[in-house]
Amino acid sequence: MEKWNSWGRVRQDLFGFIDVLSIDMDGNTVAIQTTTLANIGARIKKISDSDNVGHVRKAGWKILVHGWYKKNNRWHVKEVDVS
Repeated sequence: MEKWNSWGRVRQDLFGFIDVLSIDMDGNTVAIQTTTLANIGARIKKISDSDNVGHVRKAGWKILVHGWYKKNNRWHVKEVDVS
């Protein structure tokens, strides 16, 4: 859950890498890092380098990276599971 820190004038991700927190149709917690298609690799590295990723995985959360791109004037997403 990304939030705006007005004091520091920066955006901060939940646990250092989560932009969106959701629940899937089976009731599982899903942590999502969203970016552009070109930056998927950098976001996967950001998650793997995070000190908190082990705790999130141990809690059983699914971790996804969504890479957005435009094709034929429509937005599409590539989803990578890094759980």
